[in-house]
Amino acid sequence: MARCPECAGKMTFNSMIKQMVCNSCGLSLSRHDLDMYWNKIRNENSDNSDELQRKKNRRKEWLDWYSSSKNDKDYY
Repeated sequence: MARCPECAGKMTFNSMIKQMVCNSCGLSLSRHDLDMYWNKIRNENSDNSDELQRKKNRRKEWLDWYSSSKNDKDYY
């Protein structure tokens, strides 16, 4: 079962127009276009998660530095 990339509604295949049609918002896409759309969304989300992970790592490094002894801080 395919999900609509716009509203997450259920999509069904319409054999007359040979496209997937959303039952909620009416968006119609070919199967290829639907796959391309979802790949684009996944890539955007993975970029966001990479940025979030970098921020977490940076904060962890700072906290490690902050909690280290004064002698270790003089090294920096």
